[in-house]
Amino acid sequence: MKNVKSLILRHKLISAAGVLAMGLVAALALAAFQPWKLWVDQTANEAAPPAAAPPVPGAPAAGAAGSGAPAAGAAQGAGQGAAQGAAQGTVARTQEVFSTSSWQSISHGTTTGKVKVYKHADGSYALRLEDLDTSNGPDLKVVLSKGGHETQQNLSPDYRNLGTLKGNKGSSNYSIAAGVDLSQYKSVVIWCKRFDSVFAAAPIRT
Repeated sequence: MKNVKSLILRHKLISAAGVLAMGLVAALALAAFQPWKLWVDQTANEAAPPAAAPPVPGAPAAGAAGSGAPAAGAAQGAGQGAAQGAAQGTVARTQEVFSTSSWQSISHGTTTGKVKVYKHADGSYALRLEDLDTSNGPDLKVVLSKGGHETQQNLSPDYRNLGTLKGNKGSSNYSIAAGVDLSQYKSVVIWCKRFDSVFAAAPIRT
C-alpha cells in the first residue's frame, strides 16, 4: 500500500514538473515571437522635423561675457542678433529635402508610404517615414544599409541602426548624426532584428 502511495505521489510530482516546464516554454515563446503584434498596430503621429537655424554671426557664446557684467553682455548679444535679424529679414532656417523615395515590400505583406531625408544647415540629417503602413512585429528597427534596396532579402552586416520603429502606421522621425556620409548608404530598411527579416526597403536618392 505504501508503494502504491509512493508511486502516485511520484507521478503527481512528475506531472506538476511537466506542466511547469511547458508553461515556462510557452512564456519564453510568447516573449520571443510576440504573436499579438500581428493584430495590434502601433501608430506614430510626429510632425515633420523642424529646421535648424544657423548660428547668428557675431553672437556671443554662452558665458562669453566677462564676469563683471554678464547681464550686459547677454543684452548686447541679443541686441546684435535683433539688429542683424532686422537687417537681413527673418533668419533662414535651413533645411533641404535630400532624398525622397517609396517603399519596396520585401516580406510580411505590403509596405507603403514616403521616405524622406532632410539635410540641416549643421550637416546633420533627419529621416522621416511619412504615412507609413506596414505589418507590425517584434523588435522592428529602422536602419541604413549599404546594400541596394533591390537585394535586401537579408540585411547586410554593415548597416547603421537609427533606432526602434516608432509605429508601423503613421509618421515618425529619426535623427542621423552630422558626419554620417549618406553617399555610403543605398537604402533605408525596416528590419526585424530578432528574426533577421527585412520587411521593406527604400532607396536613398543622392
